[in-house]
Amino acid sequence: MSDLRLINAPAGSGKSTEIKCLVREWSVEHPLDRLLCVTYTNRAADELKADISSPYIVVSTIHSFINGFAQSLFSAPEIVAYYFEIYGDAIKARIENAGGSSATEESNARYREALGGSLTIELVRDSVESLSYNERPFNTLYRGGLSHDDLLSFVASCAKRFPSIYRRVSAKYRRVIIDEYQDTDVNVLEFFLEALQESEADLHLYGDRMQQIYKTDPERFQALIRAFYVPQREVVNYRSTEAIVSVLNAIYNDETLRQVADSKVDGAVPRVHFSATPNETVDQIAGPDALVLSVHNSSIFGAIGGLELFNALKAMPDHGYSSRYPAAAVLTEPEWEKVPNGLLRLLYGLLNLEDQHKRGHIGAVISTLRAHSKDFGEFTLHVHKDKALLAAQLEELFRVMREESSSINDVLEKLSSLAVTRAADVSDYLGSEDYNLLVLVPFQQVRKVFDFRSSPSRSTQHGVKGESHEKVVFVAETSPSPVVRMKALFDLWPNYELSLDILDELLGKLAGLFRSAKEAISIDIAKLNKDTFPTSEEAITVEAQSVVETLSESDLFNELYGETYSAYLKKPGVTHAKKLFSLSAIEGVLAAYRLFYVGCSRARSELDVVIPLKEVSDMQATAEKLRQLGFEVVEGLGT
Repeated sequence: MSDLRLINAPAGSGKSTEIKCLVREWSVEHPLDRLLCVTYTNRAADELKADISSPYIVVSTIHSFINGFAQSLFSAPEIVAYYFEIYGDAIKARIENAGGSSATEESNARYREALGGSLTIELVRDSVESLSYNERPFNTLYRGGLSHDDLLSFVASCAKRFPSIYRRVSAKYRRVIIDEYQDTDVNVLEFFLEALQESEADLHLYGDRMQQIYKTDPERFQALIRAFYVPQREVVNYRSTEAIVSVLNAIYNDETLRQVADSKVDGAVPRVHFSATPNETVDQIAGPDALVLSVHNSSIFGAIGGLELFNALKAMPDHGYSSRYPAAAVLTEPEWEKVPNGLLRLLYGLLNLEDQHKRGHIGAVISTLRAHSKDFGEFTLHVHKDKALLAAQLEELFRVMREESSSINDVLEKLSSLAVTRAADVSDYLGSEDYNLLVLVPFQQVRKVFDFRSSPSRSTQHGVKGESHEKVVFVAETSPSPVVRMKALFDLWPNYELSLDILDELLGKLAGLFRSAKEAISIDIAKLNKDTFPTSEEAITVEAQSVVETLSESDLFNELYGETYSAYLKKPGVTHAKKLFSLSAIEGVLAAYRLFYVGCSRARSELDVVIPLKEVSDMQATAEKLRQLGFEVVEGLGT
């Protein structure tokens, strides 16, 4: 039977080092047994596989592993047929283009020309002989190209349909380690659990749910992790002083995990400042060397002159806050080649080329162009005059990039019009509705954010995951997007025992109950109006009463949702009905709890938390709770 183990590894506890040591020990103790270690980012994969040379050890990103694993499947006729079973309706809808999208019509016209006939689902099906991972945030449906998210969900779905796929994993690996499990797609977790739980292979999950930054299906996620044994652990925190670690333990409030400070430096006791003027308070206490953390991404990108860029990217379906690649993370990825958006990766690559050219590193420019000819276009360099042509073409491009009036669209059009062997194909960006807003953004905003990445002085506490700073000033504030209910947290904390398990358990229960309720009602409650409500009132009332009865003994549910359900049951109506089955109340508190912890965990020796007065109903009760957690409450400053 498989050893299913979940290992808590909070920020600063040396998780990567621990995994590397375990992998090395495995290669010595089991030299002929295969081990797979998967993580989410290329950076993490590179760090984990450094100095590991055994052919029996595979360290990979999730997408790279799943793509490699699926290569032999993607050309199988039954898998291709299953692709059309899953995506056939979406392909038909794109062909029909009922909404009259001009971008879709242009795309359809190109495919009609390429396929040589009237565009039909049958023609598309006949043209797709195998599937592929297109390494983009959207599917290329007519080509059988799977996006970042659909690569994972489709392969997991294939395994459920064809269970023999699971045996390919269990037969090959004796141990699988999943790093950052809390942000791993729930389909991937389920795929590995189904593949290994009845085998002799082990499955170990490493990570920290407190640092979870991507939304997942809470009901499925919790059901999956309940299958794992969680050992009680004492871990060394190599980042923060004893005073800060003591606060972190109190906030975490988990008997299975205790952190011990490695640092022998006493450091200052973490401080809390209640303030009517939080910005002024930050200016008073931050100093030039502090990292200022905020819940609001918009305040950060506004301060550096990139707000329009941030908002345009955030508006895209693949880069909203709850997505796998939120806009802030995309824009602040420090390595341009790893930016998880094709257009931003291209633009950052151009700025990198410009910087290399400015420094006179012509060899590096040529190497970069050759390595990324798919993105930048193909520049043939056989004789000396080719280099002169390259220089002239690049200077023409860089001139447009430097002009204050240039938009992203202008830069893309210039790139695609260069007189080179093969110009860059930017049609997926210029012809896509998803990119309509983004390509209109001034290119100088891209430059400002690109430059900011190298030396950020402001961040969100969740924006640069894992990084720390000597002195941190954290502004604990409510946010509508992402939904962070900091005020609700400060109102609850003095009166309720809070922990990640308690909040997560309630979220999981509500997710299941609300899903069942919506299925039973079988209408979209968000679209209800006074005319359609009467036909659904009885079903909605029955489900509302069921939720209340099921969770009647949960004080936390009654605190967060009691007023909402009482208002509806006393006076059923459209306005009250639309609030019944929303997870935002519990998700907002859970997000605030996580972000409060993560914000504090980023500090090494000095931590100041600034709480706007509007975020607390009872300052005395909240102050006393924070003192119990280990904070010093500073009186008088900004109040």
